Amino acid sequence: MNHSITRRLLISQLVILGAFLGLAGAALDRAFRASNEIATRDQLQAHIYTLLTAAKEGPQGRMRLPETLAAAAFNKPDSGLYAEVEGEDGAYRWRSGSLVGRPRPLSRAVDPGTIRFYFAPRLAILDQGVFWEDDAGTPLAYSLTVAMDRQALDAQQAEFRTTLWRWLGGVAVLLLMAQILAARWGLTPVREMSAAVRRIENGEAERVEGPVPLELRSLSSNLNSLLQQNQRRQERVRNSLADLAHSMKTPLAVLRGAAQESDDRALSDLIEEQTERIDQIVSYQRQRAAVAGGSGATRPIALTPILSRLTASLDKVYWERALQIDVQTASDLHLRADEGDLFELLGNLLENAYKHAIHKVRVHARSQGRELQIDIEDDGEGIRKDDVNRLLQRGERADQRSPGEGIGLAVANEIVHQYGGAMSIHDSALGGALFRVLLPVV
Repeated sequence: MNHSITRRLLISQLVILGAFLGLAGAALDRAFRASNEIATRDQLQAHIYTLLTAAKEGPQGRMRLPETLAAAAFNKPDSGLYAEVEGEDGAYRWRSGSLVGRPRPLSRAVDPGTIRFYFAPRLAILDQGVFWEDDAGTPLAYSLTVAMDRQALDAQQAEFRTTLWRWLGGVAVLLLMAQILAARWGLTPVREMSAAVRRIENGEAERVEGPVPLELRSLSSNLNSLLQQNQRRQERVRNSLADLAHSMKTPLAVLRGAAQESDDRALSDLIEEQTERIDQIVSYQRQRAAVAGGSGATRPIALTPILSRLTASLDKVYWERALQIDVQTASDLHLRADEGDLFELLGNLLENAYKHAIHKVRVHARSQGRELQIDIEDDGEGIRKDDVNRLLQRGERADQRSPGEGIGLAVANEIVHQYGGAMSIHDSALGGALFRVLLPVV
């Protein structure tokens, strides 16, 4: 199904235009033919009057036509204009000189006062019946027939039809071009709205701005309201969690202080362990709330500069270990994501690799069709298969994790899922763990 508004308009307009011009052409062609037929009939009727004018009284005062007529076409064989008169119950028949060599009669007897016009093969024929009184006053019936060759009439009709459709075709092309321009002009506000949404997607604007046509004002208002509500909701969640973390600092500090002053070492260790876990839970939820996710309102971010900044920072943190860092990525790799989310995701995975590596960390990023694959691996001890599912289990709560394990991998996995991707853990060729991230390229 075609979802292009412009194409739908053009197709519908083309169908309407074709139907209109087709009907108009057929109507004009028929009108021209009818006009030609009326003109032909009038012309033949005039020739009937010519025959009546040329008729003389013969013996006993009956109608008689001369051998030749004033109109030269009636006297020339096969001239294209023919006449024939029949009357007195078939006793009298007169034929024009143009019918020489044509034994077949033209006329079909008609009653006096009757006029009949019709087309025969290659001829247009008019029959008219009249009364002619003889010397005795007796009315005698005569049928006068005049025929004209249709070749000129058909040629004229064909020429008109050719000219007509040629002009209609030209008009159709001009109207179609005008419709295309009108459709483009009429849909300009829709394209401007699409460009405004694209600017929001690219992170160049936060709302639909500029004048909006009346028909799109409701859409623009609803879209701006939705964006504003989403921003407020995210800000409210972040502020709430920040307030929660801040409000818990003092109680946690009191608990730690009480634990340190307690003579019961087992109780002291238990309190220290549980306060640490509470701290991790709050930190984990704050970072989850900070994930922007693939909302479509972010611009494409180059991957290489982020990796360079992260590895440079981690090199300074772990400088005493003199790790060998191998980053293999193309400079044209981009991902439509929030820059903070990418720093959080890659930072957690790289820090995990730096922590467990013995000598080497390797990063390899490449594009695979509609996905971006990022591999981060180290030459450390690796991860036990029993722990893989637990570490990547989506929705795992931080308070179910082992003490001191950290929340970096859980946050990284949450970010990947927010963007519709997937993260998996494999054995690295370096000997340690390989974290593979697949993110869709929007």
